[in-house]
Amino acid sequence: MKRSNINLLICLDALLTEKSVTRAAERLGMSQPGMSNALARLRELTGDPLLIRAGNGFLMTERAQAIAHKVRSGLELMDEIFADEGPLDLASASGTVTLALADSMGMAYMPALAQVVSRAAPGLTLNARAPDPTHLREWLSEGECDIAIGHFPEPAPELRVMPLLDQPLACITARTPGQKPITLDDYLARPHVVFGSPFSPRSTMELTLTQGLADAGLERRRMVRVSSVMLIPYIVAGSDHLATLPLWMCRHFAGFLPLTVHPVPTKVPSIETVMVWHERTHRIALQGWLRQQVAQIVPGEAALGVDIRGDGAADQSIEPESKGTR
Repeated sequence: MKRSNINLLICLDALLTEKSVTRAAERLGMSQPGMSNALARLRELTGDPLLIRAGNGFLMTERAQAIAHKVRSGLELMDEIFADEGPLDLASASGTVTLALADSMGMAYMPALAQVVSRAAPGLTLNARAPDPTHLREWLSEGECDIAIGHFPEPAPELRVMPLLDQPLACITARTPGQKPITLDDYLARPHVVFGSPFSPRSTMELTLTQGLADAGLERRRMVRVSSVMLIPYIVAGSDHLATLPLWMCRHFAGFLPLTVHPVPTKVPSIETVMVWHERTHRIALQGWLRQQVAQIVPGEAALGVDIRGDGAADQSIEPESKGTR
């Protein structure tokens, strides 16, 4: 690298494309002797003839054929690195952004986000995948995903974090005649359905809830574990099990399943939802615009008909205590 420079790489690309010193020189506006000197230096650096004479023209050597695509890709990468992006033109923007978010956050954010992107940036594709908190830093730094939305209590220090909302928790049971509020003894004695089976990524929401109960010397009977939070309300509605979920989810599913929403009969922490991204994408204009759209969404209210922040009214027969917002 000390003996080479970008100009030599540009000359190499022209030579391998044109397979002619004369045409390569004309392509770059150079003299033929200048291009011949460049070819001589390239041969010295690579230890290969690169172009060998065949009749009135030249043929690429095997080494030249092997590196031709890499040379072209390298120049394209440099063009991208040093390009002046200019003002963001959403109408003509294209590309793919991958978001890591759990099913519940997909319910809350994706309908509104998909609508905004469809109208403002129709060339942009959104990919949504389930998050894995244990690999979050790796995914964001290596490009497995670009933005993560969820409950990440201890993000890596090199990640950028924006708080979005707090989700107070409530619990649900199957709706029965003459149902009474859930007491603490009931809560601890009844079997619970929890999100986080051995076949799914670790649930930070469940870990936070479990730790909050443990701090008070309490422990649930976790009898059913599922890999999708979307299964939980259906299991509860058809059994004597209980589940603890964000209040807005309890209200949403109680709107069409035979469920009753209860306040959790002990103090438990709310679930802080944040948006996380890496320095790798921080200065990309299109990514910045998308993060702004996420931050401006009032999640849930339009698509789900519930107040995801937990400070609105509810229709259920047993009203959860209001926890407010932060």
